[in-house]
Amino acid sequence: MSKNLSRYDTLFEDFIIRIALTQSQAQLIDDTLGDAISLFMANFNDLEVYAQGSYSMGTIVKPLTAKQSKNGIAGEYDIDIVLERENWNEPVGALLDTRNILADEYADKVDKKKRESCERVYHSRDSYTDVLFHADYVPIKSQFYGSFRYVARRSDNNWVKSDTKKLKEWFLEYVSNKPFLQALIVLLKRIRDYAGLTSELPSICIIAIACEKYEQLESYAEDVIVALRKIVDTFSKPYGQISIKMPTIDENLARKIEAADCSKIRIAFQSCLSTLENELLEKEDPDLDKIRGFLSDDFPSDLSNYPECLEALRRRGFGIELDGSLKLKEIEECNKNASSTKSKVWYKYLGKGQKLKFVASEYDKSKYAIRWQVLNAEGSENRRGELFKARGKNGIEGSGSNEFVNYETESYDGIHWIKYFIYEKNTQKVVEVGKKFHVEVEL
Repeated sequence: MSKNLSRYDTLFEDFIIRIALTQSQAQLIDDTLGDAISLFMANFNDLEVYAQGSYSMGTIVKPLTAKQSKNGIAGEYDIDIVLERENWNEPVGALLDTRNILADEYADKVDKKKRESCERVYHSRDSYTDVLFHADYVPIKSQFYGSFRYVARRSDNNWVKSDTKKLKEWFLEYVSNKPFLQALIVLLKRIRDYAGLTSELPSICIIAIACEKYEQLESYAEDVIVALRKIVDTFSKPYGQISIKMPTIDENLARKIEAADCSKIRIAFQSCLSTLENELLEKEDPDLDKIRGFLSDDFPSDLSNYPECLEALRRRGFGIELDGSLKLKEIEECNKNASSTKSKVWYKYLGKGQKLKFVASEYDKSKYAIRWQVLNAEGSENRRGELFKARGKNGIEGSGSNEFVNYETESYDGIHWIKYFIYEKNTQKVVEVGKKFHVEVEL
């Protein structure tokens, strides 16, 4: 691409943080998995219980709320829980045994629909967003100590070869040196969901297309545009010629999609692609509202909040943790004087040269590090915006004894803000973001 789109990385990073699974949602998933381990291992002594699917691969996207959804129906998020054992008998019997155990525990929460390969429990609905959480419990028959795995197929009472455990292992190894691929998949899934195609385009198909010949580009926008082109090209072919393949999976994943839905998928993604190409590649100042029309209102709406001096995480090689462990925390500001007013996110005072002390969450320094970011008020002589190591009391970067404490001295009139990013050194993934703390100076 001729235009450098890294200018927009800070917008996309804020967007990714907003659509990442929340900690409370991830906790509900973890609790459900823990309950499944206890429940089923109390009934079988030869069972292995583990997660498969998007959650286990770090590619689950926060579902749309009822207000965000174009049809007024909130999205769902889920976990696939594998119940693996060698001693399952016939597939229909394995599914029935699973249903009976779930019914005894969850009663009417068990879905009455008999699904092909799993039993579903609707665990909870968020009263504010209307978002629904369910778990699918999937009997898997293993043979020769896990060398082969088979999933139940209810329709013909048959065990069919399927090894999602190997798929998960392959995927996590594949993305281990591709820090932005999982974020790309989450972005594409949000585009799919906002287009109302969640049921029509399975997540595994998006993952397969995104992974095929993936090359890390210079920006999130480039990653998305290239992936959208691949999706459009894929679904521009006649149905019988569409091929979606992925390592460890022997079948053509395109068969998971109905022929009648292929044109809907192509049209929706082509519309999104055309808009992104036009707004980001052709214009100096893109219309963010048009982009939000395809990416949802979680995408930023004001370009002035993202000036070019604002350094992106991606530019430093930092990714964003997407497995539900990402934390958003308030920043503590420790100073106070008689002429100031302060809240959790705002500090206002009169004068110049005020000494400020900002405190972040403290982590094990052998495993985690932090970068701070300050944006001075518009019109300031130095707006800053770079990612930096904490300043000590002397104002020198990296001079403090505790990198989770940063000192500032305000010199410019107007409204400024500060935030931080804590990342795991091993993965280079951000695990905590300090919410913007605004400082208002009146000289």
